[in-house]
Amino acid sequence: RKDVVDHLLDLTDEALDFAAKRLEPMMSGYAGEMNLAVGAKAKVREFRQRQANLQAQLVIIGPCQVGKTSLTYSLVGFAALPPTIPSMVTTRWVHTPNLAVPRLTMPESLSSLLESWAQRLETSFTWHDGAVEGIDAVAKALEQVHGIVYDGRTKGLINSRELDAISRPSMCVSIEVAFSALASLEESLTECGSLSIVDLPSPDGDVLWEVQDVQLLSKRALQEADGVLVVVDASKHVPRWMGNLLREAFVQDRVLRFEDAWIVANRIDHMPEFFCKDGVTDACQRVKAQQHHDFHDVILGEDRVIPTAARLSLLALYGNRQVTGELNQSLLSSLDREPWFAQICSFLFGVHWSDKVKDMDRTKWRRSMKELHLLGQVTDHLANSVLKTAYVKMLPRSVARVMFDLSQLISSFVSSLRALEGTSSTIDAETIRNLFKTYSEDVQKRMNACLSQNAPSEADSKQLAASKCSAPVVFDGRDSTELNEKYFSILAREAMSLWQPYFVRGITACCEEVMKAHQKWLRSLDVYLGKGGADAVTKQKLLLDSKNLQLLASTGEGFIPLQNSERDRLVQEHAGKVSVTVAKQLFQWTRRTYHIKPENASAFLLDLLKSCMSSYAAEIQRRCILPIQQNFQELESSIEELNRQRLAGARRRKDSRSFDFSFAHRLAEVLPRVADFNGSREEESSSEVLAEAEAENCEKLCQEVRTVLQDEQLTLRFAADLAEFGKKWLELE
Repeated sequence: RKDVVDHLLDLTDEALDFAAKRLEPMMSGYAGEMNLAVGAKAKVREFRQRQANLQAQLVIIGPCQVGKTSLTYSLVGFAALPPTIPSMVTTRWVHTPNLAVPRLTMPESLSSLLESWAQRLETSFTWHDGAVEGIDAVAKALEQVHGIVYDGRTKGLINSRELDAISRPSMCVSIEVAFSALASLEESLTECGSLSIVDLPSPDGDVLWEVQDVQLLSKRALQEADGVLVVVDASKHVPRWMGNLLREAFVQDRVLRFEDAWIVANRIDHMPEFFCKDGVTDACQRVKAQQHHDFHDVILGEDRVIPTAARLSLLALYGNRQVTGELNQSLLSSLDREPWFAQICSFLFGVHWSDKVKDMDRTKWRRSMKELHLLGQVTDHLANSVLKTAYVKMLPRSVARVMFDLSQLISSFVSSLRALEGTSSTIDAETIRNLFKTYSEDVQKRMNACLSQNAPSEADSKQLAASKCSAPVVFDGRDSTELNEKYFSILAREAMSLWQPYFVRGITACCEEVMKAHQKWLRSLDVYLGKGGADAVTKQKLLLDSKNLQLLASTGEGFIPLQNSERDRLVQEHAGKVSVTVAKQLFQWTRRTYHIKPENASAFLLDLLKSCMSSYAAEIQRRCILPIQQNFQELESSIEELNRQRLAGARRRKDSRSFDFSFAHRLAEVLPRVADFNGSREEESSSEVLAEAEAENCEKLCQEVRTVLQDEQLTLRFAADLAEFGKKWLELE
């Protein structure tokens, strides 16, 4: 019973609340560390949401052009003609009782993707946040959505890799509608949860989809499904890939039960014997036998094969909606050119149908539509066998799955609690060194990425040189030698002032990346220590040692790319490479003329950049890499000391911290009883008696567990009061 599972979820939540408080002192406090009980509580919260929104999901799959969309429309009672092109986007139909008109919505990610594809096609598609309402508006929106993807694929504007984006279950169009086949369903059932039918895109592997994409799309849908309707063309052979896919889902992957599968053999109206005397009955019997033979290993029996003519049922629905009055001459003249109207009339009244439908009153027309609808065989056996079964059987199984997942969660939590107590085994230092090696390599990759993304390039250097020395610069005169050196000195200062922000950003980014990588390292270390049998005290000590990573600075402020001495050396070196003309004059100073060419400036800035980059890399090594290595060396020393003490059989010092695990022992006694709860253990025949016994047993278990929690709370308070008393006594002494 759903209410029983709700009580057990409440009980588990209370126990985890208590455990979370007791586990808090054992935490190390590193960023991202998860309290075992808090993590388990998050799972319980997820189970509550599933309980509050129970769902049964039926997936409709099948080859291309077998009438999946027509079947879906007629099954949910959506009186509109299906798109004239194959379905290209997953459509989810959600049963919403008492909803007056259908309502279409889609996620923002899908609408944005469709808008971008529409721009390539040079067509308009604007989706405003909200919904489209009304049968005609929804049908038009669906036609447009499928049309954008279809045109994009057929014109080669959307490749198969991009098409993979809409193969995810979340990338679907959702339509809320009151399923007409469930109009008579008891309100108590519809209030328990929702039923949805998922119509998958048409898997045309030749043009629209790659074979592997079709299989991936179907597998993803089946993994989330509670039942499947496999639609096939009764007059054709089933593609081999479809049969193999189903066998994998039922036999190998076991994602579905055999009782949750139906074969819908559609298009029986395309079979020759359909129009013979007793043709419908004969055709149905032959189709059932043939489809059971083809799918005997994935369905329970012939009763799981449902022959239909979905096109006829949908035409009946549409015709009943479109014709709202007497078929007088005026109305008939507006309809006799409509293909759907001609198909209905020719099927029911023969080739010369125009005279027979003329002046037909509304009552007779509705009666004819009802007969046509029954011939389609969608609303009778199919609706009762599938849709109502989903509410009666699949929703209760959803509750049972929540209970199973809760049981698994409790078992895992109790095992994790036991692991926290640890063992007397030593810590494998070699494994931790290998973990650190992987972590260190990850840090180095991050540093290299930061260096390349936050540093001036050689192209930047050449561009700066070209802007400062586009033509030869000449210095002539008594102070030409001084001016020559001063030119390179000024050029160096300007370059370094431009490059400085790059280096500051780079060092800051490196520090941030190191801290991210370090949190990842701490989580890996935490997991390994838990698996390796380290007790809570040892685990906390080692994690605290590793947590205390001290970087020299968290930003690049104050970094000097190049020392003045190195800069002056480069200035003098490149100033000496400048071409100089010397002219000696009698009784006058020697005349020196310097010709600084663009290549001199470019070579100088390249060497300057290399020296700055070398200093940049060394600074990152000093600020980021060395602290990590020192931190690990301290961790290694702690591990070696702990292992030495354990091998020597040394006892824990009296001043060493310890944790009380008595609460874990009590929880390990009572929580498995919650996990193993199976309701009534008696063999009563009445479901009412079973339900009453299940509720009584649940209440009894809840009282017992809460008594244990209250006792532990009292013990904890007494211990706290005693510690406070002892503290005050010492102060008085």
